[in-house]
Amino acid sequence: MQGTANKDIDYKLRLDSVTAELVEKACGYLNTKRSEFFRSSAREKAELIISEHERTHFSSEDWSMFFDMVDNTPEPTERMKKAKAKYKEITG
Repeated sequence: MQGTANKDIDYKLRLDSVTAELVEKACGYLNTKRSEFFRSSAREKAELIISEHERTHFSSEDWSMFFDMVDNTPEPTERMKKAKAKYKEITG
C-alpha cells in the first residue's frame, strides 16, 4: 500500500464471542489496548506469512549438491576467466 506510511487506515472486524473473550483476556495479561493488540498481532502474522512465502526452500538433494559444489569447486572455464579479466579491467 504505497503512500499510506503516514496515514492510519481503519478496519472493521467482527469477532465471535469466544475470540472476543480471548482477546480481552490477552489484552489484560499484556496490559494493552485492543487496538494495539490487533495492530501488533496482525503485523506479526503478516511478517511471518510474507517471510514464509519469500524464503527459498531447498530439498535434501539441493543441499547435498550445494555443499558438494562448495567442497569440490570446479575449475573456472575460459569464459569465466575472460569475464573476470573484463571485470577487473572495468573496475580497476
